[in-house]
Amino acid sequence: MTPEQLIDQTDDKYMGLKQTTFFRDLLLSQRRDAVARIEALRGDMAGLEKAADEVDVALIEQERQGLLSSIDRENQNLREIKLALDAIDTEEYGWCAETGEEIGLARLLSNPRSLLSVEAKHCQEIKARHQRVA
Repeated sequence: MTPEQLIDQTDDKYMGLKQTTFFRDLLLSQRRDAVARIEALRGDMAGLEKAADEVDVALIEQERQGLLSSIDRENQNLREIKLALDAIDTEEYGWCAETGEEIGLARLLSNPRSLLSVEAKHCQEIKARHQRVA
């Protein structure tokens, strides 16, 4: 099934077997890609050499920190993918975890890891911003 075919389905097909299978396959593909990127990043980190020059040491450390940040982002992606796959298994996928409303196919196609509607995610981000300021 293509994204266009998915969007063209009638509303009564929302999160039926074909749609959940489509998103499971998409999430599994994203998981494989994330694991491959983590392995490549770890290989890049292993390839960093020890430098004798202080400037080289600083540059290598900066690169190491960048690689670690990238690995952290990919690990967060993996956690989100796992939560989305778990939601598919419990038949909660496609429904906002806070409001129970449909998340919508367009949002899920743009970010299959979404477990919140646009509105709920926006409210969550505003709350987080206020908590950081407080």
